[in-house]
Amino acid sequence: MPFPQSLMFTNPIVSSESIGDPWVVFHEGFYYLTGTFDGLSIRIWKSVSLAGMESAEKTVVWTAPDEGPQSRQVWAPELHLVENRWYLYFTASDGIDSRHRHYVLESEDSDPLGPYRDRGRVDPLLESYAIDGSLLRMPDDRLYFMYAADGLCIAPMDGPLRVSGPGVRFARGEHDWERAWVLEGDTWRKSLSFWIEAPTALWKNGTLFVVYSAGHTATPDYYLGLLRLEGDDPLDPTAWAKFPDPVFGPYSGPDGVVLSPGHNSFTKSRDGAEDWIVYHGRDSDGSGGMGERTARAQPFEWKADGTPHFGHPIPTFGKSRAGSSRTKQGNT
Repeated sequence: MPFPQSLMFTNPIVSSESIGDPWVVFHEGFYYLTGTFDGLSIRIWKSVSLAGMESAEKTVVWTAPDEGPQSRQVWAPELHLVENRWYLYFTASDGIDSRHRHYVLESEDSDPLGPYRDRGRVDPLLESYAIDGSLLRMPDDRLYFMYAADGLCIAPMDGPLRVSGPGVRFARGEHDWERAWVLEGDTWRKSLSFWIEAPTALWKNGTLFVVYSAGHTATPDYYLGLLRLEGDDPLDPTAWAKFPDPVFGPYSGPDGVVLSPGHNSFTKSRDGAEDWIVYHGRDSDGSGGMGERTARAQPFEWKADGTPHFGHPIPTFGKSRAGSSRTKQGNT
């Protein structure tokens, strides 16, 4: 794939600290990055380029209270612009994993760095484990809330703050690469059950794809799967076509190794000509901890049949086991 002769980038785009579930948007000349940091706060980094994210302007826009239902396990924030206000969707609990629920912050003006107001639960009636909330906006401005809860679910919204009806499950795990993992002592083992999460919308020429993650982010085997909407109603489970094979996954080659790639977002190059995927990954198996994840990015192409082609994760430059990997960053 040809790249413009401009800035170089290396993966990870941030190596100074762990960032899981990276979410990037490009807005008015700047890239804004958020993600899972310390599990106790939501941060937004602002940079003129992905390559320069290490030296970004860094702002803590929300800090969890000392106690209560959103005081621990603050995960996977996503930043969305709706009618000149920014909304941050995230998952939190009181430290008990099964009590994860979705919350939303609303900016007081049009600045992505805030300030923000806590607007409470996205779905006050959903009293079961749910994570990885993501806003879906249709071309006619209909809003939906996608999330993970024993499969992928979607609920209608009457505005960016609240759902207006119950969630509908539109995808379940069914393939071996979508299996859940369980921790037995110090060892992760593949389960007979399934787990898919982190639904993310991807549009191309009016076609809606949803890219999701499968497996467990603390294990080496973490993959991206693909769905395509083939009807007009995203609340109709039969309108979704699920691809049988992963579209992105762990990589080992002469240029290095990338494990656990997943929980991604999408952005564009500064000139809008290139599509980029942003995701987290790890260089080695290590202890299998989620805190080892680093934020990474790379461009991707589109196949003749209109589906995305992500290639393989680009390994860490200068840290791979054999050779090195360096890629032109284009004008990002």
